[in-house]
Amino acid sequence: MEYSDRVGLIDPERIRERLVDLVRIPSVTGDEEAGIRRIADWLNESGAEVDYWYDGIGELVTDPNYPGHEVQRAWVPVAAGVIRGTRPGPSVLLTGHVDVVPPGDYEQWSFEPYSGITRDDRVYGRGASDMKSGLVSALEAFETFADGPRDFPGRVIFIAVPAEEDSGLGTLSAIRAGWKADACIVPEPTTQDGETRLVTAHAGAMSCEIDILGMAAHASKRLTGESALDHYWHLHQALREAEKALNERETHPLMSALGLPYATNIGTIHGGTWSSSVMDKLTVEVRIGVALNETVKEAKARFERELQEAAQSNAWLRENPPVVRWKAAGFGSAQIPTDHPLVDAVSGAARRVFGDSPTARGAPYGCDMSAWVRLANTPTLLYGPGEIDQAHATDEWASLSQTVKVAQVLTEATENILALPVDQLRVGLT
Repeated sequence: MEYSDRVGLIDPERIRERLVDLVRIPSVTGDEEAGIRRIADWLNESGAEVDYWYDGIGELVTDPNYPGHEVQRAWVPVAAGVIRGTRPGPSVLLTGHVDVVPPGDYEQWSFEPYSGITRDDRVYGRGASDMKSGLVSALEAFETFADGPRDFPGRVIFIAVPAEEDSGLGTLSAIRAGWKADACIVPEPTTQDGETRLVTAHAGAMSCEIDILGMAAHASKRLTGESALDHYWHLHQALREAEKALNERETHPLMSALGLPYATNIGTIHGGTWSSSVMDKLTVEVRIGVALNETVKEAKARFERELQEAAQSNAWLRENPPVVRWKAAGFGSAQIPTDHPLVDAVSGAARRVFGDSPTARGAPYGCDMSAWVRLANTPTLLYGPGEIDQAHATDEWASLSQTVKVAQVLTEATENILALPVDQLRVGLT
């Protein structure tokens, strides 16, 4: 069998069945075991060598690279499979996360969020775009190496992880377990307006809670108290100015093209006890972007410095400084050179499948790519079938035809990478 013939082993009906099946498993972050187990079953059926394990959270929190986590859990389940060729060569990793965000208000959905209902070319349901369609496309590409002849160099690895949406603990667990590769593709949702894009640089993301103190008083004597909300507003304006300055400093063309690559977002606000009492305390949950040129540690120090400087310009906050509690830091930002051989391999395969080569893009969100780049020193890029605008959205959907085509791209791209010398894939890495 010639390499180009392997694409013919892709089964569109198997892709549809598996995507519907996965969407029907409500693998919300913190409760991913059923989804990981289903993928482990598929890996076993493929004839791959399978590793399926649980890492205790107690072990992970002691790791020096522990990123924090927002959702309480006792275990981190991970499933991995490997297909070995008959000759020496590179290891190519296809990996993605099975966890999804909560569906939100059910009343806003046209269908039950975990129905997996199919309408024409679309499969609907929470996680269809982010990123179960990507997982299924990667698994299908992996299956072509399991189903076809093993006369290829190197090995192909597939890993399904949990906990990406809140921290990245699943990928940390895989790296701690010794899984490594010479090249990695993460099929996160990178499609927009039908065009599947190739992401070589992305921002990082951290989250924290900030407590702001006030002083209670009767509402009719409001001026005798100190409203935590008013003092938070002072900080809010300062954080907006700091966000603007951070983004204006960015010079990387792929990131600056995004307009707002590093967003500071206030996700929740909780405060007060009674409508006729001046608010004596307020807590906000904040998501902070991490720039390409800084580590998570540096980004934390930057944010705390900005918050302290803002507090110093307010008399009340100067005496009652805000308190920061860090929750999850992920793995920060990451990038690889746009002329890396991995980029060429995926771009060339996409050109054959779609007719056009995708251009390299930047992404404003954090993801597991950074762990493979920063912790495992593995050249990694993002390329997946999900529509990025559908990620976390009501009535989330994924295109079946796009999922099939991306599986074709991943299959041919994997073949292209396996044909490269390992030393060539290490170019541009520290």
